[in-house]
Amino acid sequence: MLLRWLAPLTFVALTLFSAGAGGAGVPPVRMPIRIVDVRGAASILQRGAAVLDARDAASFAQGHLPGAQMYAWQAFTGEGAARGRLKADPRALAQQVAALGVDGGRPTLVYGSGAGGWGEEGHAAWMLALLGHPDVALLDGGFTAWKSAGRPVVTSHARAAMGRFDARWRDDLVARKADLGAARAQVIDVRSGLEFRGSTPYGEARGGHIAGARHIDWRTLLDERGRLVPSSRVLRLLADAGIDPNREIITYCTCGVRSAMAAVALASRGVGSVRNYDGSLAEWSADPDAPMER
Repeated sequence: MLLRWLAPLTFVALTLFSAGAGGAGVPPVRMPIRIVDVRGAASILQRGAAVLDARDAASFAQGHLPGAQMYAWQAFTGEGAARGRLKADPRALAQQVAALGVDGGRPTLVYGSGAGGWGEEGHAAWMLALLGHPDVALLDGGFTAWKSAGRPVVTSHARAAMGRFDARWRDDLVARKADLGAARAQVIDVRSGLEFRGSTPYGEARGGHIAGARHIDWRTLLDERGRLVPSSRVLRLLADAGIDPNREIITYCTCGVRSAMAAVALASRGVGSVRNYDGSLAEWSADPDAPMER
């Protein structure tokens, strides 16, 4: 049964990936995010790219790419039940990233810890795309891939020159609470299996998952080196979870970070329409009327 379904799915998704077209029922949503290897990242740096390091402060201090600025996702979100939701003013968000050197007229390279992190680099890339940045690149394999390739690493840090970046908000890349009830939406919980089944290690108000959600652990979208798995593997994961790549997909986790990385991964592998629910379970579980299952 699986193989009979997987074969047409493979054809459809590879067509989406190569031609950039969406399925018949969903218009294509193109994230302006490129997945680049170390050589590609080096080429982008030579073009004067802004660089965002999404790892923690201790890792940044021990060494980072030349010119990198620290990106902390918590600086862009709310508090309490809204601790995953991006702040409401896109212009203010754009000014925050411009202070990190991000400029709408040049590329921005983002990287993180790969398999050793929580998808923070995906959050940075997704947020920039959501704000309308036209040229975002994500370093596949993160800092480990860069360092392992013998590329330059520095410990010194200088504040970046202020960039110029005007927000052009893209509603097609973000989901809100009300969107999860839409009949067309397929919802994927990308947390761990333990969390999906009810564990609350990160302080959700209620355990379990959003009613009707399917489960794909975001880490299964990465290989052992922290690089994104190929399209064929993504298709199998979707098929096993009962997800149709030709219909709209909404990802969530606890605070929209792991799910942002999952959304970027799916979009980069040809899935036509993916949105990240940034409020995620921190917001959903705080509403006693929002349906959940275990």
